Amino acid sequence: MPPSATIRSASAPVAVVDVATAPVERSEESAPPPPSVRTRSNPLAALGWMVLACALFAVMNLGAKRALRELPWHEVAAGRSIFGALTIWLIARARGRPLVVHDRKTQWVRTIAGIGGMCCGFFALSRLSMGDAVTLSALSPLLVAIASRRVLRERSGGGLGASVALGFVGVIILVGVHLQSDRGALVGVIFGLVAAVFSAVAMLYLRRLGPRESSEGVSLHFLGVAAVALLVIGAGRQVVPSTDALLSLAVAGLTGGVAQLLMTKAYGLDKAARVGGIGYSGIVMSQILGTLVLHEVPTVRQVCGAMLVILSGVVLVSTGLREKKTA
Repeated sequence: MPPSATIRSASAPVAVVDVATAPVERSEESAPPPPSVRTRSNPLAALGWMVLACALFAVMNLGAKRALRELPWHEVAAGRSIFGALTIWLIARARGRPLVVHDRKTQWVRTIAGIGGMCCGFFALSRLSMGDAVTLSALSPLLVAIASRRVLRERSGGGLGASVALGFVGVIILVGVHLQSDRGALVGVIFGLVAAVFSAVAMLYLRRLGPRESSEGVSLHFLGVAAVALLVIGAGRQVVPSTDALLSLAVAGLTGGVAQLLMTKAYGLDKAARVGGIGYSGIVMSQILGTLVLHEVPTVRQVCGAMLVILSGVVLVSTGLREKKTA
């Protein structure tokens, strides 16, 4: 499946439960927060914010895919970042939210990993159908679930093994489909898998930031730096967009910017493995939009692979919520 530097880190999506607390002053040399993330958990609020974020990310992917019909991937990614950063800045101004990053080290790791995921993800989207690109990106929550115990010291739930097995089988089926197609699609699959790894690292460090920071600050830092990086990557190779492509970029940036805020808030409200698992709802939304708007009708094998990946997310989230109720 899809980014400036002195700005401030954040909690997760927008504001039903405004968990973002006033930042605690500390010196730049302060030690980063301990690996174990001790923040108040609210899985139902996190679920709601993440589902809404996934819906907006699906619209973002649709706008990006339409723009990719005539623009190179780096220009589409840069446009998404610029419009997204502008959206977040306006929201922050309207809400009076500060944009200063306190835990700069963690924020920079999150930003750099996020830029890597964005570059690889948009390249994959330029080579694959929207549904397949988003399904491959769904490997990221599985990697988050595997790594969260070691990196964040969060238990991922008893269904982790079954979830990982289902997810990887689904991805293997998708890869098998593209092994039989052209080389460009196979390259797209490889970049999609690399994007998932980068995104998993970004999400782990996003969870580490927790609700101590404003979601506007974290998201604006990521998108602002990404915009600069992508403009440098594409220097001299930009194409003047048509009105339709520019509108698609604006839609991708606006929806992606708000989705970034919602996702950031969600990761501040609950365990990384559970929040990441909720992201599988985005596969269904993207497949539906791809079929209805882009006329990308998936094959039976592609549907089977996507369903297995979605099922892995359902297992991960359901076991996590059961454990929360019995805790």
